[in-house]
Amino acid sequence: YGRDLPLRTTVIFGGVNQTRQVKALARGVDILIATPGRLLDLCNQRHIRLDKVSILVLDEADRM
Repeated sequence: YGRDLPLRTTVIFGGVNQTRQVKALARGVDILIATPGRLLDLCNQRHIRLDKVSILVLDEADRM
């Protein structure tokens, strides 16, 4: 639905090499879909900053 919108999106999840995900984050994103584990991992590595997040939807919070 958002293909023609001027928004940059990316998805990050575990179980795969994170290099492509880190590069996508470095380019900047407007919408990020992330699994909790990979999100925390990349936050701890300082690839993601959450201080400018305006809306957060957290799924699987019971697993964190």
